[in-house]
Amino acid sequence: MKIGVFIDAENIRRSGGYGIRYDVLRDYVSLYGDPIRLNSYMSIDEARMKTDYEYKDRTNGFLSIVRSYGFKVITKAIKWFEDEDGQRIGKANADLDMAVDILLQSQHLDTVYLLTGDGDFKKVVQAIQNMGIRVEILAFRYISRDLVNEGDKFLSGYLIPNLLPVLDQRVEDWGAIGCRTRGYCYSVQDGYGFMKYLDIDLRTWRDIFFHFSQLPERHYVNLDDVFEFTIEESGRSEGGILATHMQLLHSRHFIPDKAQPAV
Repeated sequence: MKIGVFIDAENIRRSGGYGIRYDVLRDYVSLYGDPIRLNSYMSIDEARMKTDYEYKDRTNGFLSIVRSYGFKVITKAIKWFEDEDGQRIGKANADLDMAVDILLQSQHLDTVYLLTGDGDFKKVVQAIQNMGIRVEILAFRYISRDLVNEGDKFLSGYLIPNLLPVLDQRVEDWGAIGCRTRGYCYSVQDGYGFMKYLDIDLRTWRDIFFHFSQLPERHYVNLDDVFEFTIEESGRSEGGILATHMQLLHSRHFIPDKAQPAV
């Protein structure tokens, strides 16, 4: 399988995916084929880089790291404007560049992983699907319902082990007893339910039990809700594991029609 990855980096950054690990993303898609295209579309403040050398060094360093993982970085300079109130506003929309590249480069691909929540890409998804290409959507929060429904598959970026690292935890501890992990709810019963989480091998989905007492305050769980939780050993005689201290990260029941900036 020939695979392409196209990342709307600004949208992902502002919608819950700040700090994603590009090496983990590359390793994940490589499980399903050969990544022919790895493109990330990023905004940079060229004017600031001329005067703020710390920002310049930090930005160039980050771009170098991303490129070292095999990604092609396409940068878009931020353009500054003043609104009617005199407020300075920066804009750097790389959507058109990304859309054109997807349409042209997908002709030689079998599967495209599209990292964005922006519903403006719905028509692009339709166009390459008509070329016989499978499209999988990967995002975190503020995801267009239309975009999710148009894709062949949607996967929350929170569910890929260490794509977004858990703070103050070693990456190899994902899925270990006493450590924080992320999963989604697939079954709800009377007072309890079950979630699935992806093992650190990036291939195996495992089941875990939870009780409603571990849910965030005033939250009723919905199917496909994504949680971060601590894995604990069950005190039941039959053993097993259970999820405790659950934190809601994303609910599929509250997807706006267009991605919104994180607040």
